[in-house]
This record gives sequence, C-alpha cells and structure tokens, in this order.
Amino acid sequence: MKTSWMTVAQMRLLVWLGAIAFVLTSCSEKNVAGGTEAESTIALYVQMADGTPASTARVRILPDKYLSSGPAENAWNETDEDGQVSFEVRNGRYTIEARNVSESMASGAVHSVALDAKSDSKVDTIKLGELSSIEGYVLLGTSPVVRVAGLDRYVVPDSTGHFVIDSLPQGSFDVQIGDPEKVHSTTVQSNAGDTLFVDGSDTSSTVKVVKSKTSAATEYPESDWSAHEALLKQIQGYAAGTLGAAGLADSAGKINKAKGEICVVTTTDDLMDVIDSSKVDSLGNYGTSVAVAAGSFRECAEKEGAVWILFEKSGSYNLRSPLRIRSNKTIDGRGRDIRITGMGVLTNESSNLIFENLTFTAPAITAHDTTSRRALSIHNRTHHVWVDHCTFEEYPLILVDVKRGSNAVTLSWNRFENAQSGILFGLEPDLFVDSAQTLTLHHNYFSNLELRGVLARRGKIHAYNNFIYDVGDAGMECSDSASCYIEGNVYNNNVPVRDYRLKIEDGSPDKATEGYVYMIDNWFGRSGEELAGDAKGYKPDYKVSVDESGAELAVRVKNEAGPR
Repeated sequence: MKTSWMTVAQMRLLVWLGAIAFVLTSCSEKNVAGGTEAESTIALYVQMADGTPASTARVRILPDKYLSSGPAENAWNETDEDGQVSFEVRNGRYTIEARNVSESMASGAVHSVALDAKSDSKVDTIKLGELSSIEGYVLLGTSPVVRVAGLDRYVVPDSTGHFVIDSLPQGSFDVQIGDPEKVHSTTVQSNAGDTLFVDGSDTSSTVKVVKSKTSAATEYPESDWSAHEALLKQIQGYAAGTLGAAGLADSAGKINKAKGEICVVTTTDDLMDVIDSSKVDSLGNYGTSVAVAAGSFRECAEKEGAVWILFEKSGSYNLRSPLRIRSNKTIDGRGRDIRITGMGVLTNESSNLIFENLTFTAPAITAHDTTSRRALSIHNRTHHVWVDHCTFEEYPLILVDVKRGSNAVTLSWNRFENAQSGILFGLEPDLFVDSAQTLTLHHNYFSNLELRGVLARRGKIHAYNNFIYDVGDAGMECSDSASCYIEGNVYNNNVPVRDYRLKIEDGSPDKATEGYVYMIDNWFGRSGEELAGDAKGYKPDYKVSVDESGAELAVRVKNEAGPR
C-alpha cells in the first residue's frame, strides 16, 4: 500500500548545534543464560558538561524504532544524588534520552545502546549539553504529524504547516512525517548543521530529500560585487562615504573598505515560539521560549561584521519585536517586493548602513499612541546612513526619525505616506540637544500626512528637489534653532515651510522654538513664498546638482520615488 501525499510546498529543517560530548565507557560483559528472552541491566552515570554528577536528572529509554502516538506517553526515571540510574530491559537496540533543568537552564543528551545475547549488563556515562531544535513546514493533508524515531516526540503542525521539535541535543535524527493512521511515513535524516528541503509535489513518486545548494551566509567573489559598487556611486549629500557591506566603521567614526559577506534571507519568519517540554509546570503545561528563525531577516541583520543582505523571494517580513540592526550592513531589496511589517527597525550606535528598495508598512500598533514604533529609527549617535528608494506608510505617528546625535544621514527617492508626520529630525531641546546632527533630503515624495512632512529641531538639514504634495499642516517645520537650507523643492500645500514650532497666547511665534531658514528656487503650487533668512550662515559643505523646481520635477519625483 502506498501513501497518498498532498503537495509539500517545502519543508525546512535546521538543527542548531549545541556544545555537547558523549563519553562512553563499557564495563564487564557476561554471557546471558536463556538467550534473547533474558533481561539485561543498563546502568547509566549522567554527568553535567563539566563532569559533575547530574543528580535528579530525568532519563527515559525507548526502543530505537519507537514512534510516539501522543505527548508525554512514557514515564521518566530520575538519577540519584550521584547521577546514577538503571533499567532492566530485554536484548535489542534502545535510545536513551537524558535531561536536566537547573535554574531554568535545560541541557540534555541522546545515546544509543545495543544489547545482544552475550550481554547481561552495560554501564555507560553520558554528558549533558546544550539543547537545540528542529523546525520546518509541511502540508500533508488531514492531521499530519511529525515524529522522531526512538524519542517521545509527537508534533502536530499548526494551521500554516509550521512545526518545531524542541529540546534535542546535537546528533542525527530520523524525522518522520505522515498521518498516524497510515502505515507508511517519510523518513528524513537530518544531520547536525544540515539544511534540508522536502519535495513531495509529485504524488506518483517518493518524497525527495535534498541538501540546500545555497548557504544562508557565504562570501561573494570579488567580481560579483559590481552591483553593490554601482549602488555606492549613487550616494549624495551627508551620507557620502557610506560603504555598507563593503566597509567597516571604527570607533573613531572612520569607515574603511573591507571584504564583506552576503546573507540571503530565505524565510519570511522572524521570531519563533518554541515549546520546551523540558520545562513543565504543576499542571503539566509546557514552557515556551523564543528563538530567531534560521534564514530570517533578523538573523542576517544581527550578524557581526560587514554583511550584504539579499532576499531570496518577495513577501512580507513581519517583525515581532523591534529589530536592532548592527553596523556595516546593506539591506538590498532590489529585484524583489520586500515589505517590512510589524514592529520597526532601530539603530543604536550602529553605523555605516544602507537601506535600499524596501517598503515599511502595516505596523503591529495602529492606535495613535506614543509607544508606537517608528518604521525606521536612526538614533543614539548613529552615523553614515543612506536610505534610498524606500516606501514608508501607515505608521500612526512618525515614519522615520533621526535623533540623539545621529549624523551624516541621507534620505533619497523615498515615499512618505499615510501617517501623522513623515520625518522627525531631532528631539525637543529639553530632552536632547542635537546640534551636531546632519541630514540630507532629496527627491522624496510626501503625501497624505496629517500634520507635517518634516519636523526639524536643532541640527542642520539640507532639503532639495523634494515634492510635498499633501500635508495637513506644514510641509517642513524648521524649529528650535535648527538650520535649514531649502532649495529647489515643490510644495503643493497651504503652509510650505514654517520657521517655528509653537505660538504664544497672542498667536505670534514662540521665540524659543524658532529655527533658521534659507530658501531659494522653490516652487509653490498652491500657496506660499520664500521665507527670508540666512539659516544662521549655514550652507552644505558638499556639492550636488539641483534640478529646476516645477511641475516636471514634481511628476518625476512622484513617479520614481519608492522601490524600483
């Protein structure tokens, strides 16, 4: 009889390594009278990783062909104060599993034992080590289950087909996928460190198991970095000198060229809930932990060193918690439709970053709440950040903020839409004096914003060739001693630029919140005029080519801003 399989879209299995070692010592063996029907003794000495006895550790022994038909089917024995435990069993092959929980930390080991007619006893020593997990996806029809031969592991995938088998040590496991009512199931041999894919799309043949041909992180040959080099040539303004994955920022703020690596994002998963059956409360409920999904955007972003992050496929990458990205990264979504959803991305003294061709949308928090995450928050003295051809939309308060001493930032060819405000540059002076901050804004599109496109407080901002189409209050607000050099922009709103943040009782500007503005060659489609001022002598110390403002520029920015 042959099992009828529905399509298996793809299953990923990844075994995370634990630092674990087995020390096996065989003692005296005697002939057993009575042959295979006689019972033999297996005595175990269970030790912690440092060699000390693992007292009250839980130990279970099962036939190596055993397949669980439900959770917690077999009882555990406990070791004594010296870490010893023994079992009376018939001859055959067995799988022994040992676990220990100490101060909420779990460790374990799996060991195979074979007893034949010549053995009436066996003594082994097992050292415990860090636990790991196997995870994957499977679509097998009605009530599929995933089991590990020889262990009491019985997992029913969730509605998306995702499953996790937790609390496994390093080793090789036979993972069987199939309906428990069927005689046949598919066996997958997963060795430590392997990434396996299961192809069951052809129902007329057996399921194929193959190793991944693409490593999740691999070094690019020199000749293949041309696309990255071409990207760097497009950086203008304060972020010039940013190298992303082609450089390393030192503690002094200098960025030196370096040979980076590539990390391919292979899954839209982010953080995974893992059921830890080694942690059980008095009611029999399993504990849970959270792990970073293998092949995820978060895994790539949290790597040390220079990393060029690419995406294997288009899709929505939902962040379950804010992603604190490390320095020296290029997040490159070119050629894909990459949507970052859920919580936002934050920098924290992490510099030399490039964000290219991404859409930040659909946040987890939708109420107007000061605790809501921004789509992208560049803060805490971050420097050299280039954000290019991205879309930011639907976050309830601020889409992007640049604050707390961050500098050398350029935002170019981006769309800021459907939010309260587009960009926050600097904090209120009584919170943090951001006078050293520098920001270039060019060829960005602002639309359907409730309050303002840009709010600048302290620091220096150069804005050119942006199109502010539809905002409820001010297109740009230069306040709290910020110096703003504004040239060649197109405004289609009632208040293009305001040079203060607050008013006093008589309706006049509050002098304490005034900024310094210089405006030249801007175009006003609805109303407005150039404000008189010199930006307190500020003028950008770099050269750029500024396009002529007008309807033609507005159409170009509206059509070409955002992912390409």
